[in-house]
Amino acid sequence: MAAPDIGTCVSAGINGLKKDPLTHIVTSLLIGIVGGATAGLLTGPMMVGYMRMIKREDEGHKAEIADVFKGFDDFVPGLLAVLLSSIIVGIGFMLCFIPGLLIMALVPVATYLVAVGEKDGIKAISRAWDAVKANLLSAFFCGLILAIVGSLGALLCGIGIILTLPIAFIGSYHMAKQMTDGGDPPVAITLA
Repeated sequence: MAAPDIGTCVSAGINGLKKDPLTHIVTSLLIGIVGGATAGLLTGPMMVGYMRMIKREDEGHKAEIADVFKGFDDFVPGLLAVLLSSIIVGIGFMLCFIPGLLIMALVPVATYLVAVGEKDGIKAISRAWDAVKANLLSAFFCGLILAIVGSLGALLCGIGIILTLPIAFIGSYHMAKQMTDGGDPPVAITLA
């Protein structure tokens, strides 16, 4: 498990948005609108779909807005991974705020793991926890910088967030990819 590189994650977010701004802006808006209308219940599967869309783009394929709905193929794992990891981070924030900051990368990493093939939402959280724990400070700083970048658009009467949020989402994908070695499952070591 490698430590995420902040510069790589932020520049990947900017370059990803530049590559296809309309698709990323509309997708981010769809996640916000549908997630908000369903009290966040559909946010997990849609985030899994968005991560899959970014993965397709990362592999050189054309991303399409409809790709965001492909996360519903793994509805339960996506729902569990995002909902439960968000609750864990929320509890961390309630414990004097700092623990929540330290583990906030848990949510995108768990989401990424479901997007790249983990079929068990709880196992995705467990694997994400191991990745975050192994890279605690670098994951914290990378997640914090991406959260700040994603929030900067709110300074312009909220309208700029349609540009900065996709940068944070794409950057989070690259952070999770680095921290999990591309989502590969850990190799089991057996002692003879």
